Amino acid sequence: MQRSKSASNRLSPPSPSYSPDVSIPQTTRRKSAGCLKRINSYGQLSSSAVDSSSNLAGKSAWRSPGHCQIPDVLGNAYLKPELPTTYDLRRVDHSKRVSSRPWYPPSPYYEIPQPPPLTQKTDNEFERKLRKILKSVRVRTADPRLRYGHFQEIGTGVNGAVVRARYHRKPGVQVAIKRCILYPDRDYRQAIVRELCIMASKHPNLIRLREVSIWRDDLWIAMDLMRSSVFTVLCRRGIPEQHTVYITCETLKALIYLHAIGYLHRDIKCENILLGRDGQVKLADFGLSACTDRHNRDRLGTNKWMAPELIRQEVYDEKIDMWSLGITIIEMMDRVPPHYLLKNEDELFQTITSEPGPTFKYSYPSIYMRGLVAWLLDEEPRSRPGANDVLMELDVHIKSNLLPCSSPSELARFLGQVLPPQ
Repeated sequence: MQRSKSASNRLSPPSPSYSPDVSIPQTTRRKSAGCLKRINSYGQLSSSAVDSSSNLAGKSAWRSPGHCQIPDVLGNAYLKPELPTTYDLRRVDHSKRVSSRPWYPPSPYYEIPQPPPLTQKTDNEFERKLRKILKSVRVRTADPRLRYGHFQEIGTGVNGAVVRARYHRKPGVQVAIKRCILYPDRDYRQAIVRELCIMASKHPNLIRLREVSIWRDDLWIAMDLMRSSVFTVLCRRGIPEQHTVYITCETLKALIYLHAIGYLHRDIKCENILLGRDGQVKLADFGLSACTDRHNRDRLGTNKWMAPELIRQEVYDEKIDMWSLGITIIEMMDRVPPHYLLKNEDELFQTITSEPGPTFKYSYPSIYMRGLVAWLLDEEPRSRPGANDVLMELDVHIKSNLLPCSSPSELARFLGQVLPPQ
């Protein structure tokens, strides 16, 4: 035991004796700041903080007060949506599609087929009928607005409104277009066909038809554009007797041809007599025309210009146009037709059928003009003259200097003084 104690004491160094009264100086150890995580200005841990964090494995990082990390409680409870698989398409090189060789038709007689015209199946029968009747007039099935423009309404007809239009390719050329709705009524379409047949006759005293366009449910009728109507002149002043005689002679030529081909006009008045820039006189608006080979009893026309037999709905013929012409002559000189102040239709019809033929009231024509009007306004249709007889009588009076008659140039000069320039 003694030997073992001495051996242990010999191996261990001697421990200094400790006394509380003796102060032993101790060296101060420098504190390391490597345990702190410093954040740089860019929000990343500095290199010293990374080194120290590797040594502090298993310990929580230091956070400033007030900042906490929300724990991920759900984890992978919800599956993330799978994005659809995308494929990269091969880029199209348009230069490879261009062939260096030119295209040649399969044969020298090959023709590219034209697209069919835009027409309606319901109007094919009506279109074939027009093409068969109007052989000298072009019938189109395209949109008329592609050919015409600058539409301006200038009047109204029986079957539709009349507008002024210009060609797109020729702005200096103007036409008058009458637009009619193609109702399925058979009688209505027959009236349109009669009107087109009369205008397609190309008589110099009848308004000339240029072309017809069928587009959807409308019929566009292109005609010659005249300077004005006689009614437009009457809105400014009355027409002198010499111009009235000339207009009457030209209107009689139109009526002679119209009655010869078997048609009635049934609406002779100043609104339907058109005047040209060179003094031409043409009859227009044949929407109420009828055939003379039928028993006509319909009361159609303008009431103040109707003949007594037409008002009574008796069988009438072309003599009703001669009565209307006599009323029109009074209208040209008086500026208003007879019985102008009568507004009630029943009273007007009673006056026309019961009283003798009217005469001039506001003008002072010659005695020969009064005799002409009295001849035309005969109450008995059998003793009423025809258009050819009246024209022959007028020629005799004009050559005998009993009636003054102007020339086309004088009428054109008169229109230039009365109407505003266009």
